[in-house]
Amino acid sequence: LETGRKFEEQKIFIPEMLLAARTVKLGCETIRTWLGDPKPTGRKIVLGVVAEDLHDIGKNLVSIAMTSAGIPVVDLGVDVSPEQFVQAVEADPSVALVGISALLTTTLGAMRETVQALHRCSAAGRIKILVGGAPVTEAFAREIGADLYTNNAFAAAAAARAMLDAESSPEAEDLRLECI
Repeated sequence: LETGRKFEEQKIFIPEMLLAARTVKLGCETIRTWLGDPKPTGRKIVLGVVAEDLHDIGKNLVSIAMTSAGIPVVDLGVDVSPEQFVQAVEADPSVALVGISALLTTTLGAMRETVQALHRCSAAGRIKILVGGAPVTEAFAREIGADLYTNNAFAAAAAARAMLDAESSPEAEDLRLECI
């Protein structure tokens, strides 16, 4: 969380974030061997970078953060078509979240298409859609119909875990979690 805060405050930059991400990944793997995994949610997140975008630093950070929060990750990689996202969520009923990333402003249209395709798919009623990346804003996330937007990986994982925990609690019907 401290690294995320420093990145937001522009006290560290992408090279330091990459180093921190690699360090966290190795540290988490080591700790897991000693302590076991965090209490799993039982529901998964599908992560991917939109079609025609090959930048995966942010997605990889989100993957680390989600795994650390006990949310199993299905990583589709980069240059993922809307159809590939849909196939992944329809094929696995334990998928409850979809995380869509974009770094290039030229691929925001692909993000919009992906969100629309997910809203039309047979799994639409059981999934929440998270979006992020450098050109993504809260206003854009609302405009395209995403359920959650955060500006960093660790906030995304915390919000996703809170969303899943709220949905699985007996009082879930009474809870209204405003994500965006």
